[in-house]
Amino acid sequence: MPFGVHEKNAKYRRVSSHLFALPEFLIGVFLIRMSTIARMLSVVAFVGNAALAAARADEVAAPAGTGNEIPVVDPFFMLSGALLKDGFNGPELDTNLWSRPPWLVENHKTIGARIESGHLVISGPSHPEKQHHQYAGVISKYFRDTDVVLAAEVQVQSPFGGNGRIQHMVHLCSGDYPDFFTEIIFGKIAAFEQPRWHAAYLAKVWEYSGYGDYLEPTRAGTGSEATTWHTVVLTHDGTTSKSQNYLVVDGKWIPIGPSHTVRFNHTHIELKVDVNVPDVPVHMAVDDVRLYPNPAHNPVTIVVYTGVSGNKPKLPIHDQKVQIFEDGSTRLLGEAMTDEGGEARVSLRRDVLFPVAATITVSDDATPIVQARILRQGVDGLYPGDVWALDLRHKRVRKP
Repeated sequence: MPFGVHEKNAKYRRVSSHLFALPEFLIGVFLIRMSTIARMLSVVAFVGNAALAAARADEVAAPAGTGNEIPVVDPFFMLSGALLKDGFNGPELDTNLWSRPPWLVENHKTIGARIESGHLVISGPSHPEKQHHQYAGVISKYFRDTDVVLAAEVQVQSPFGGNGRIQHMVHLCSGDYPDFFTEIIFGKIAAFEQPRWHAAYLAKVWEYSGYGDYLEPTRAGTGSEATTWHTVVLTHDGTTSKSQNYLVVDGKWIPIGPSHTVRFNHTHIELKVDVNVPDVPVHMAVDDVRLYPNPAHNPVTIVVYTGVSGNKPKLPIHDQKVQIFEDGSTRLLGEAMTDEGGEARVSLRRDVLFPVAATITVSDDATPIVQARILRQGVDGLYPGDVWALDLRHKRVRKP
């Protein structure tokens, strides 16, 4: 949902402190009848995690809760589902994620891209040399995944006077061979008119739908684009090739442009402007860009681990119910049962913008066993495709 204030903190995760060599016979015991991810966790968990082993000041170690309290445990971060996440917090553009190829520089030499106050800013006076495709901005690295969601926060301070094209774009692409894409735009196409949110796409060579005429539905500007962050979302289903773009308003996903079919062979992101009106002080700010797997087809994996004794888990890990709730509420994001290795693959809701802060609850039938919290900090939090582990040997009960 739209961010009013961005949290620019470090990623929330727990990391192992020291690794020691394990006796060979113990490793053999640990690996018996364990799934691949559980094997990885068993080695890490056996050697211990100093950060997890120390009880917090307001918590005490305990094998189970007292009264109605549910024991808690710190989740162990194993793998991120996010393909790209950038809050633009560094002093310069992260060249491991973004670049400015000649066509995003030479087409409009007077408009630059830089990091400013924790945002990507694309700005400068417009001096277009041609009438069409006068782009300036940045392009991301390429990703093989095509079953994806792209989300970003946008502010636009450019004025919209003049008879011509003034557009600010968040663009999801499978270019350049073939150059197929979908994009959401705030701006205008040509006439003396008020800016609006609209969409465009290219699904055939060279049929640029939405370039010369608006594709309905469009949405009038809110009037606060210059001062308030607006969340845009672009979805692409890798199975059906269906795409749909959205503007998030008051927590609701408002479709911008029609549903359309665009075949992708890979994905990348373009954040850019297209202006053919001279002497416009162009200014577009972008923040918290996230490209992540489609939650419809990419579950979160939660691994429950209890240690091993006598070639079997110390406590039951099979057929345990794992539920993921939106943190601080009772809104269920998804649930699943663990397999014999203690792994639950939890499919998440499609109508949720990620990342999220989440509470994970593990239950045996109707009896809660443990809870864990994943925090949301800027572009960090829970994503579809994530892998998290819960080591129940470190569960504890909060002090009253």
